[in-house]
Amino acid sequence: MIVSGSFPEIVCGISPYVRRIAEVTAQLGQYDIHVLTSADPAVDQDIAKGYQVHPRIKKWGYVQAKNICREILALAPDAVNIQNPTIKYNRWNSAVMSVVGPLLKRMAPQLRLVVMQHDIAVGKPIFRQRYRPLFRAADAVIVSNSRDYSAVRAQGIRENKIYRAPMSSYFQLPARGSDARIKARQKMGIPQDASCVAYFGFVLPGRNIDILIGALDMLRRAGRDVYGLILGGPHNDAPDYYRHCQKLAEELGLAEHIIWTGFASDDQIADGMMAADVFVSLPERGADMRNTSIMTAIQGQLPVVTSRNERYYIDEDLGNLGCRCVGPRDVKGVAEAVENLLDDPPSEKLLAQRAAALDPQAVWDNHIKTIVRACQ
Repeated sequence: MIVSGSFPEIVCGISPYVRRIAEVTAQLGQYDIHVLTSADPAVDQDIAKGYQVHPRIKKWGYVQAKNICREILALAPDAVNIQNPTIKYNRWNSAVMSVVGPLLKRMAPQLRLVVMQHDIAVGKPIFRQRYRPLFRAADAVIVSNSRDYSAVRAQGIRENKIYRAPMSSYFQLPARGSDARIKARQKMGIPQDASCVAYFGFVLPGRNIDILIGALDMLRRAGRDVYGLILGGPHNDAPDYYRHCQKLAEELGLAEHIIWTGFASDDQIADGMMAADVFVSLPERGADMRNTSIMTAIQGQLPVVTSRNERYYIDEDLGNLGCRCVGPRDVKGVAEAVENLLDDPPSEKLLAQRAAALDPQAVWDNHIKTIVRACQ
C-alpha cells in the first residue's frame, strides 16, 4: 500500500510520482497495489490502471493520526509505503507521519513500514529532526539522492536501513528535430529566429523566477533577442509570487517576451522542451538529483543552468551531467551562463549522451526494484 496525501490531480510534485510508482509496480503483476490518499475532489480515481485508489483521508492532522492508521489497517496491507511529506501535510502538519508511523507499528508490528522521504535536506538541520521518530519506526527509508541520504544518516539512522532510488523525468519526450522545433515554437508563440530560455516547475520564491527575469532583462539590454518560457503555475504556499514575477516582467518591458503557460500539460512541457535553447532552474538551497524538472530538461537534450549553494550542499552529479552552476541569486552569473551556452552550445552528441544517462525507462525500472526490495 502507498500512503500519500497527494495523487493526481492534486497540484503537488508528489502526485505524478505516486501515480508512476503505483502503475509500474502494478505492471509487474506480482502485487496487489492500493493507494490511500486524500478525500479531495481533485483526486482522479479513473486514471488508476491495475491498482486501486482510496480517497478516504479528510484531514492529515495530528489529532487524526489514529484514524489514519485505522484506514490503513482496514485495507489489510502487508507493507506500507509512506510518502513524506506532501502538500497535504506540510508546515504545521509536516511531522504528522512521525506520529502515524510509530503508532501504526504499535498497532500492527507485523507490518513492513517503508518511508519514501522527499526533500528532507532542503530544510534547516534542526527542523529535520521532526522526522526522526518516523525514520526510527520504519523498517526502511528510501531517498532519491545523495543530499537526502546524508540528511537521513545525520538523524542517527543506520546505513543498512537506507535505500538509494534515483529518479528521472516523468515524461517521454519526442526526439529533437528541426521540424518539431518549428512546430513547438509556433504553438508557444516564440519567433523562430529568437533564443528561448525555459523554466519548468512551480513559480514560488524558492525557485528565484525573479532572478531569471532579471537575467533575461540583462540579455535583452545587451542586444540578445531572447524570450523566456515559464512552464508552471503558482504554488499554494506563495500564490502572490506568480503575479509579482509577471508584474516585474511588465515593469522591465518584458511582457511581450515572456510566455506564461500556467500549470502546463504534458504536451505543453514536451513542446516547451523542444522550443527552448537553454533551461534554467534556480532553487534557493541549490539543486540536486531530486529535481525532476532538471532531469526533464536533460532528457530533452537541453543545456542546463542551475544553482549551487555551498551553505547547504553541492551535488557533484549535476556537474557530471554538464550543468552550469551559479549562485541562486546571481543575476549576472545566470545571464553570463546562458549567454555562453547560446554562443557555444554543447554538441548534439554530448547532449544525447547526457540524456541517455537519465533514460526514464531504465531509471524508473531500477527505482521500482529498489522500492520492492525495501518492502520485502
